[in-house]
Amino acid sequence: MKRYIVILSVLILSSCQLFESENRVYTLEELELLYAEIKQMAESETCNNSNDWGYVALGSKPCGGPWEYIAYSKKINVDDFLKKVKQYNQLQAEDNKRNNRFSDCMYVAEPKGVRCENGKPILIYQN
Repeated sequence: MKRYIVILSVLILSSCQLFESENRVYTLEELELLYAEIKQMAESETCNNSNDWGYVALGSKPCGGPWEYIAYSKKINVDDFLKKVKQYNQLQAEDNKRNNRFSDCMYVAEPKGVRCENGKPILIYQN
C-alpha cells in the first residue's frame, strides 16, 4: 500500500512539473509572435518626416523598466499598436514573475525624439 502511495505521489508531482513547462513554452511563443507583430507594424512605414513619428517603451525587465524603446509611425493604427505593446509588456512582466527571470538591471535611457535617416526612424538620445 505504501508503495502505491509513493508511486502515485511521484506521478502527481511530475505531472505538475510537466504542465508548468508547457505553460512556460506557450508564453514564450506567444511573446515572440506578439513581438514580431509589433516590429512589423513599427517598420511598416518609411520615415520621411520625423514629426510623423513617436516612440514607446517596449518590454519589461525583471528588475524594472523596459528592455528598449521602439519608434513607430503615427500613420499606422496607433491605438491598435499601443494595445499590442501594452499587452506584450504585461505578458513579459507576468512571465518574469512566474519563471523567476533575472536580467541586468541596467537603466535604458528614454530617447529625446526621432529623426529620419535613409527612410528609417532613428531614436535620438542627445540634443
